[in-house]
Amino acid sequence: MSTGPYPSFVPVRTAADLPRRWRTFPFLAADLPRYQGAIGWGGQDALALSVTAGDGTSRALVGVGAAADLAAVIAAAFDDSGGPLPGSGLGGAPVAVASLTRGAWDLLPTPVRDRLALEQVSHWDWLVTTTVPPAQPGEDRVVELDLVGDRAELEGLQRLVLPQTYTTLDRPDTRWYGWRDTEGVLRCMAAATTRAGDLHLGSIGTHPQWRRRGLAATVTAALTRIGLADHGQVSLGLYTDNEAARRVYLRLGYRLGQQVESHRPAR
Repeated sequence: MSTGPYPSFVPVRTAADLPRRWRTFPFLAADLPRYQGAIGWGGQDALALSVTAGDGTSRALVGVGAAADLAAVIAAAFDDSGGPLPGSGLGGAPVAVASLTRGAWDLLPTPVRDRLALEQVSHWDWLVTTTVPPAQPGEDRVVELDLVGDRAELEGLQRLVLPQTYTTLDRPDTRWYGWRDTEGVLRCMAAATTRAGDLHLGSIGTHPQWRRRGLAATVTAALTRIGLADHGQVSLGLYTDNEAARRVYLRLGYRLGQQVESHRPAR
């Protein structure tokens, strides 16, 4: 791949199709095998990928590398008026989401941002660990939940504590876990999605009346232990303003793997 006046757009089927630096980059490695219709361009400094989004009718834009380098790579896929170049995969369907290194979006040319028209933004960090966490009290009470028998409880707790989550109960390749009190009531929940060489945790939420009791740490530690045994790596996403959760995850051995900003159309 190159970043000349007209970039080389390359179909990406495996990591071998990427520039060498990015072939084992953890943030990409976990997701790359599930990407459909991926097209990449860029180089060792920054890489952009356009892929088929989940519903099959739109595209997603993913970018890694330093913000300024990434902005230049993305901009190279558009003409001066903001029109996508042929071969980029960005011209035939709307872009549903752009997940980029934080800071890259504001460095894109105005015509490109206007063309993408992604007005809603969330800032988050991708955390990752390959280290077994310290044991937490109550891990033995973390159980896998049944999407049929336990669905009403899961829906109720998720709606209460995570109304904006993108991890829906029907997400493919995802199992759900929870911690119940002595009366059997679900007080903390989490999702665990299997990816290539990685277990990705999400929708970690505790009932408001049961917070500050270490339940999120307990559930996260238990699932981290499972994920490390099965895959060797566990990851999760964290909104940047959630400092309380960040302290929990760092204490369990997680580290920052990628700073991300995700842009979507206005709701």
